[in-house]
Parts: sequence; C-alpha cells; structure tokens
Amino acid sequence: MAGGILGTGVSGLSAAQHGLDTTGHNIANVNTEGFSRQRVETQSTVGLAFRSTFLGNGTQLAAITRTFNDFNYQEVIFNASQFNSNNTKYVNASRMDNLLADPETGITTSFEEMFDGINGITEEPTIISARNVLIARAETVAKRFNTLYEEISGQHLGAVNEEIITTVEEINAIGAEIANLNGKIQVENAVSGDGFPPNDLLDKRDLLLKQLSEKIQVDTIKRDDGTINVTIGKGITLVTNSFALPLSIERNEFDSSKLEIGIATRADTVNKTYITNQLSGGSLTGLFDARDNLILPTLQEIGKLAIGLADNFNRQQTLGRDLNGESGEYLFKDINEPQAVLSRTLNSQFNTNETKFEVYIRNTNELSGDDYRLDYDGTTLDMKDMQGNLITQFNAADIAAMTGGAQIAVQGVGISLSIDTNNLTAGDSFMIRPTLTGARSIERVLEDPKKIAAADNALAISATNNPNNIELKLYEMTAPSAPVAALPAPLPDNSISIEIDAAATNYVVRDSGGTIISGPTAIPADQIIDDTVAGFRFELKGVLAGNEVFNVVHADNPGFDETKKFGPGDNTNMLEMLSFQSQRKLDNGTNSLSESYADLVTTIGVETKSREISTSSFETLLSGSEQRLAGIQGVNLDEEAANLIQYQQAYSAAARIITVARDIFQTLLQAAR
Repeated sequence: MAGGILGTGVSGLSAAQHGLDTTGHNIANVNTEGFSRQRVETQSTVGLAFRSTFLGNGTQLAAITRTFNDFNYQEVIFNASQFNSNNTKYVNASRMDNLLADPETGITTSFEEMFDGINGITEEPTIISARNVLIARAETVAKRFNTLYEEISGQHLGAVNEEIITTVEEINAIGAEIANLNGKIQVENAVSGDGFPPNDLLDKRDLLLKQLSEKIQVDTIKRDDGTINVTIGKGITLVTNSFALPLSIERNEFDSSKLEIGIATRADTVNKTYITNQLSGGSLTGLFDARDNLILPTLQEIGKLAIGLADNFNRQQTLGRDLNGESGEYLFKDINEPQAVLSRTLNSQFNTNETKFEVYIRNTNELSGDDYRLDYDGTTLDMKDMQGNLITQFNAADIAAMTGGAQIAVQGVGISLSIDTNNLTAGDSFMIRPTLTGARSIERVLEDPKKIAAADNALAISATNNPNNIELKLYEMTAPSAPVAALPAPLPDNSISIEIDAAATNYVVRDSGGTIISGPTAIPADQIIDDTVAGFRFELKGVLAGNEVFNVVHADNPGFDETKKFGPGDNTNMLEMLSFQSQRKLDNGTNSLSESYADLVTTIGVETKSREISTSSFETLLSGSEQRLAGIQGVNLDEEAANLIQYQQAYSAAARIITVARDIFQTLLQAAR
C-alpha cells in the first residue's frame, strides 16, 4: 500500500511539475511572435487490481498541446496575402498619381504654356521674340516628357525591379527554413509519442508560413509525418518534405529589362519554367501587377501622347510657310527617324537569328498605346494583341514586299511594317512596342525662329466630282518645295488632279493635260495616301462613293486663287496649331492632347482610390482575423498566474502524499523491529 501511495504521490508531483514548467514557458513567451499557448493534459493511470476492484494508481502525462485553430490561422494567412498585395498596388499607384497630377511634375502646365506661346505668334506673326518663346516652350514640353519617362522608368520601374529581386530572395530563404523545420519536425514526431508534437517547431513553421503569405499566396498540404508541402499560385510546389525548390529571377523573353519568375527542379537548369502569370496574392504579385498594369501602361500612354504631339505639330509645320516663304520644317524630331523605327520591335531570345523590323507610326490618331506580338510559322506572319486576338496576317507575298522595302499598313492600329533584315525562321516571335519610348525620344529640333511656319501653304484644293462631300485634306508635305519641284517642269500651272476609280479602291494622279503621272494605286484602309510624285501626303475623310475627282493647284502662280492668304504677316497655319488645344487628334478622335493626358491622370487617380479602398478593406479583415487567432492562441497572464497557483498547490499536495507515504513506511519498519 505504501508503494501505491508513493507512486501516486510521485505521479502527482510529476504532473504538477510539468504544469509549472509549461505555465512558466507560456509566461516567458508572452511577447514571442507566433507563439501558441501550451497546455498540459493529464489522465489517470490504469488502476491496480485488488481482489474484486481496482485501486487508483495516480496520474500520467497524456499530452502537451498548443491552443491553435487551423481555420482561424488559414483566414489570417489569406487576409495577410491579400492585404500585402493590395497595399503594394496602392503604394505604387499613389506614387504615380502624385507624379502625374502635380502641376510641377506633370505635363498640363507645359501644354498650357506652349499654347500660350502659339497664341502669341497668332497675334504678332512677324515678331521674332514671340517665335523664340514658342521654341522655348516646345523645348520645355519635350524636356518634361523626357523627365517623366526617366522618373517612371528609372525610379518607379527600377524600384519595382529591385523589390522583386529582394522579395524572391526572401521567399527562397523562408522556403528553405520551412523545409529545414519540416525535417526537424519529422524526426521529433518519429521519436516522441502520440500527443507530444514539437509545439515550438510548429509555431516557428506557422510563423514562417504567415511571413511567406505576405510575399505570395500559399496553400499547404499536411502529411502524416507532420511535415507539410507548400504550394504557391496555381499549384506550384515550393516546399515538399524537407526539400525547397527556389524561385529564380529570369529575363523576359523579349525585354531583358523586364523581370520574370522562373522555377526548376534543379538550380542549374538553364531553361526555367516561367510562372509569373501563375502567381497570386502577396506583395510579389502586387509588384508585378503595378509593373504590368500601371507603370508600363503609363509609359505607353505618355509615349503615345508625346508621339501624337510631335507628329501633329511636325505635319502642320510642313503644311505652312515660314518667314522666308519656304515650307515649314519639323518642330520636333521625326517620330519615324531610322533609330526609332528599328527600336520598336524586340526579338524573342529563342529566335534562331535576329530579324530587324521597321515599325513606322502611320496615323497617331489610331495609336492605342498597346503592345503587339508577331509569330512566324514558316509561311505566314500573324500579328496579335497581347490577349491573343488576331489583328492581321501577313502572307508570303506581304513578307516579300516588306523585305523589299515596302511599308504595309496595319488597319486600325496606326502603324505600318517593313523589314530591314530578314532572317525569319519558323517558330520566331517578336514584340512590337510602338509607343513605349515615345516620351524618351521626343526632342525639339527647330532652332531658327524664322522657320516657324505661321503662314498658310500655297495649295488650293477643289473638287469637280464629289457626291459624298469627301474632304481631301493635306496630311503632310514630304518634299521641301512641294509640289512645285516634284511636278513635271513643262506644266505651266503646276496643278494635278487626283481621281478615284468607280469601285473607290484605287486612285490615279494626272497632270493638267490628263496624262497619268502616278497610279493606279490601292487606297489604304486609313485613306492616308503617300503621293511621292506630288511630294505630299493627303487624307480622304469620309466614305468614298467612287469617281471622285480632286484638283490641287499651286496658288502662287498668277491667275490661280488670288484670294488665298499667304505671306509673312499671315497667321493661318499658326491658328490651325492653336486649335490643337481643343481638336481631338488622338484616340480615334475622342481626345485632344490635353484631354488624353487628363484621361490618363483620371484613370490613375481612380485606380489609386480603388486600391486604397481594397487595401483598407483587407487591413480590417486581417486585423479582425489576427485578433480572433490571438484570442485562441495568445497567452493571458492573468490566466497563467492562476495556473501557477493551481499547479503550486497541486505540487504541495502531491509532496504531502509522498510525506505520508514515507511516514507509513517508517512506521512499518519500526513495527518489524
């Protein structure tokens, strides 16, 4: 009996000691992040058989568990992932919004000042100082575009790239540590009994998973041995058992400055699998979203705006005459200068050989700021938008023509393509970026204020047959003294006629005697015709009925349109430039230059507000879920203090049992003497 009492007392003493140890452990870790309160669970031992009954034999330790709720925990890591994703988007959108909307850093003020300079010339066309003001204001606008490009691409995009690299390194480090903990947990579970999991290791792993979810959304699969498999995105394995598969930073197939995420089962694998588009949640996805849906589109939009500004003013300059009576020269650098047309296409790194395309901006009104993809199958060249929708297909004859120097226009896109160097091989792919660097490339090139073409040109246009009231409008002069120098010398009146065929698909150019000097030539879909004979481009605005006849006459010659204004004091062409302030020259005629920029600023502002709301919502959800989880796993010092007293009293009582057992044993010994 004494042995039974002693064993019972020792078991109670041991149980109370474990309780004290665990309570002390809880108190010591009250401020430890991720720590889950632990609890001692005891059970009575099997009693000793004594005749027809069982005598109690004390207690034993059944388990040391942690107070943890997996449902609440999964809620926390999901909300943490979504909050960090939306917050990253919001921070980048807010920076962009502040940059574009601020009068000191945006374009709006520079636009207004440039048009003020134009207005000054309309009032005094012959004043050199007024012309100098316009040249200076044009320089300011160009520099503002350049600065915006550098700020967005260098600072915003550069910062995002650095954060992507840092975040991937952190994800890999966390993944490796989770794999390491998996190995330790597997060993501990193998050597410990049921009910005695390595609680502190589990807490550390759960904390790492939460930190990982802040970087990227994760899912876990629990295994019987206590380890977990961690997947990211669309089921991509990051950790399996005690092995981690590190993510890698890869260069985009087309643009080496654009970072992508790759993964492979071996670190030394050369061709990684790109998984950027398969990821979701967390700050990493927020960075890619900010880059692909905010920063790059903004660069494309301001590039489109810069190209539209330069193109419209350059073309209008050529349609007027300067103080010397000559056709105007470009105010800004040619948007289709050789380096620019070659830089708008990127070869895939997987192409067999480099093929050099020339991408010409044909109609800035049709530019959308979108990127396009070219895929060659060995016979045809497909042009698609970035969603995979087919825009046009170039057959073998088209490719041969482009290789021969011809420009083939792409309907509705505002560009035309030619091939400088043809090394096309089946399977080759290309990226076309018509506007991305437009803001970087814009440059004021006109230096002489006398060469600002404020006066009207010398051409008079009329129609002898025009049932649909089509407008034949000069689009751009392409010869310095066109059309006089370009027309045949024997023509005394320097006039031509442009005649549309009955089907409204082709045109010819005739001299005043009726002789065809150009054509028949197909009318492009955008109805912008390049006439190298006459030395200008013209646009047919409206729906052709067929058989239209237009006459173009050089009014400088005596006897032709004596009422047409031109001369040093004429401001007709400058008034046309002033109208660009309100004329809707961009986005298929829906926006003026200022409206297009305002539309961009508004879009960024709305996006910023939307992301701010989403961030605030998930912040609230995250805070609530963390509070609920803390209410379950957090350490309550008052409760632990009560437990200390309880276990202390139990320890004292168990010690008293041992004392009683000792006294009984001593009594027995004395009785036997």
